[in-house]
Amino acid sequence: MINLAENKNIRRLSIGMIIMFFTNLFFNSLLIGGRWDLNEQIAFGERLSNGFSGYAKGTIDLFFPSSPYFPGAGYLSYFYKLIGIDSLYAINQLMLFTAVAIGFLYFILLRKLTLSLYPKLSANLVTTILILLYATHFKVYMIYMMEFKPDTVLLVIAVLSFLSLEINKKPSALQLITVGVSLFAVTFFKQSFFIVFFFVFTLIFLNAHFSLKEKARIILLYGLTGIFALYLIFNVAGIYYFSVEVMGQHPMLDMKAITTFFILGIKSNIIFILILLFSLIKRFKMFSVSSPESKYLIFALLWFVFSAVSTAKLGGNSGNLEVGLIVFIPFVIDSVDHFLNRFYSKKVFLIGAYFFLLMGTFVYSYKTVSTFRRLIFKINDDNTSIAFLSENFRNKKAFIDGNTYIIAEMSDMQVVTELETLAHFNNVAGYDFHRLKDALKAKKYDLLFLSQPDIFYIFEDKNIGKLVEKNYTIYENLDMPVSLKGKILIPKK
Repeated sequence: MINLAENKNIRRLSIGMIIMFFTNLFFNSLLIGGRWDLNEQIAFGERLSNGFSGYAKGTIDLFFPSSPYFPGAGYLSYFYKLIGIDSLYAINQLMLFTAVAIGFLYFILLRKLTLSLYPKLSANLVTTILILLYATHFKVYMIYMMEFKPDTVLLVIAVLSFLSLEINKKPSALQLITVGVSLFAVTFFKQSFFIVFFFVFTLIFLNAHFSLKEKARIILLYGLTGIFALYLIFNVAGIYYFSVEVMGQHPMLDMKAITTFFILGIKSNIIFILILLFSLIKRFKMFSVSSPESKYLIFALLWFVFSAVSTAKLGGNSGNLEVGLIVFIPFVIDSVDHFLNRFYSKKVFLIGAYFFLLMGTFVYSYKTVSTFRRLIFKINDDNTSIAFLSENFRNKKAFIDGNTYIIAEMSDMQVVTELETLAHFNNVAGYDFHRLKDALKAKKYDLLFLSQPDIFYIFEDKNIGKLVEKNYTIYENLDMPVSLKGKILIPKK
């Protein structure tokens, strides 16, 4: 009997399932379109191409589209524009491809990390268990990843740094430079970049191949690299105020909401969490800061704590908890192997593995074809919408949301206000929206183009919704595409 760990057919089926899984993720990302998470970054890149580098300052500028995160993805969007991709629609799709590609890279790195921590494990088995975990857990994280939330970028840099520094010899100058450049880049993506820096500093400090003087010098240079990156970031007008001050004023969720999100995250990943608890109990008994496994565990625990805090903060949800859990995959894979290795040579177990991988490949193949068909309809709808809006609302001042931003820009509207940017200020207690209300009273917006026009109930200041209702009405046009119906409000006469 061929052992499961050595079975080439299992390897082929795992690869097939991986291909279909990530292809389906990519098509789904195109179908969703990135929402505000991505489109606010693309808006920043678009401003850069027009000679303006800035984030919204709030009531002063009427809340133009701005990301709550640092502008790393926005600079990438701008880079795509610089190399000749002029269509914002094409940039949106290319950014979505990039997001899923980064997610796939993290998948590959998790596999490599697991084999690095546990070299006795079969590469074949690690691949199989990893794709089965991805297919059965972390559903909300997958949405985060394919919408280009920057967490996966930070995780990729963290794992790459670990694999470069935690080796059985002194890291080369090239490896140290590569880590330094990666740290510089990661600073631009999210405010929690400091967790990656802390991880790298820990790896340097505990590395037996460096002298104390070398450790101090490397840590100092990496620290200065981060400070320089922050200096460049905070030169962007309004970015410190919006992405640090305003975001820092967001309150914690009430206990009921926190409990709901944690229960939802736990229920959706219960098998993973139970195995993880067994794994952590075993590892705490063997903890030693000199072992690569323990060094990575320090990072994983710190990352999880900050993710759990994000879950409990206004704007957080079970996805933040899943972002915190996914870093523990190497430990869970090792524990799964511990539970199952006695069965690998059993015929019934091999048949079961074939069945699950074949079913998984079939299910994701079906989903991929189905999603692709829906995507074709969406692209046709988008093109029809752009043609209609260009004809009827070109150069008109628009109030949009993250879902409608790309279509609005492709239709040559003048985007003034974005709903989600506005919502971030709404999370600041007692924020003064008088200029927004004045703009609604004066009917400054030629149209409100929103995927959910009745969304104004979310605002603490109920007068905002009342002013919209008083001054704007649903736009009706017999020639309007079905996909636009009910999404456009125009001033009442």
